[in-house]
Amino acid sequence: MRINPEINKSPTLKFAKAARKRIANGQKIISLGLGEPEFHVPREIIESTRQVLASKKSGYSPPMGLPKLKKKIAAKLKEENGILCTENNILISSGAKQAFQMIVSTMLIPNDEVITINPSFVSYIPQVLIAEPDCKVNIIDIDKTDFSLPFDLIEKAISKKTKLLVVNSPNNPAGYILSQKELTQLYSLAEKYDFYIISDEVYEKLQFGQRKHFSIGSLDKDEIKRVITINGYSKSHAMTGWGLGYACFPKFMFENLHKLQLNINTNTCTFIQEGVANTEKIDFSYLKDYNNHLKERVNWYKEMIDRTESVSSVMPHGGFFAFMNISKLGMDSNTFCSRLIEETGVATTPGLAFGDNWDDHVRISFATDDEIVKQGLNLIENFIKSL
Repeated sequence: MRINPEINKSPTLKFAKAARKRIANGQKIISLGLGEPEFHVPREIIESTRQVLASKKSGYSPPMGLPKLKKKIAAKLKEENGILCTENNILISSGAKQAFQMIVSTMLIPNDEVITINPSFVSYIPQVLIAEPDCKVNIIDIDKTDFSLPFDLIEKAISKKTKLLVVNSPNNPAGYILSQKELTQLYSLAEKYDFYIISDEVYEKLQFGQRKHFSIGSLDKDEIKRVITINGYSKSHAMTGWGLGYACFPKFMFENLHKLQLNINTNTCTFIQEGVANTEKIDFSYLKDYNNHLKERVNWYKEMIDRTESVSSVMPHGGFFAFMNISKLGMDSNTFCSRLIEETGVATTPGLAFGDNWDDHVRISFATDDEIVKQGLNLIENFIKSL
């Protein structure tokens, strides 16, 4: 297998070294870096999974997933997202990341072109290049002043070889949510130039601002034809370690996806699939409570930004994260994050990890305890003011 050399790049080595040094010295780390919810897996899923394990019925499943779970997901997508699909449009995978890998591996051939919108999740570009080392990735950056999409630049990047455009809303790391108008405009470009859209919606349930999530896949009328929707249970159900995701795809992809699943994955963990599929009703009130917590934490973050003239931020509407602009400080994101953890113990994520043009930003996570967020933001504020 030929590995594209771009995959080997590690842009945040300097920060990683500083973090390892602090851990080796036995010093405390206040983590505002991870994107892992601190609420618990719904008790209904835990109990259902226990029952499956006790029954000893957890053998192989069909490669594409348990039919009853696929039906459940298809019904969810229709009812909540307006996506007209059936179980035959659904692939069950070991997490949303694997669903993405299966899709790009199925779709891409040499010399295809893919458009990614940066800042983007760290694995998108590597996964595209793993799927097809000779694929060309065209990177378009959002507007740094308001995180809007530069449609003129996106359209300029489209060629006859463009196969896919990758969109992520709510976004990791920037926390923006694309409006229905923006997504409709993207869909119109896909129709005009005949390419596909992968929409990663794994943060859809985490929204606390004025904008509300809209699924671009709902613009596929009558049947799934142009949009592949990626989602999973890690963020909405706190099942990060369980590894359960899915893709909703056009039916023409079924045969090749089936071949990949059969020969690479065999099947996604059956007792987890069964546990979720057999759960009849979940009390989702925890999501409302959690989004209220996220909203409050973002308000604390905004107050910190307002008090600190040398940094700025576009406020997030969804997900776990805020993307802080440090361009006025005159240092790159690796240096900022390295010094921050060395001098205060607060761990954040260098913006460089999410794109070469985002070395002037730092990702801050709110997916932790209220007191840790307060303490971390206070230390970040004092650190910035001391520079």
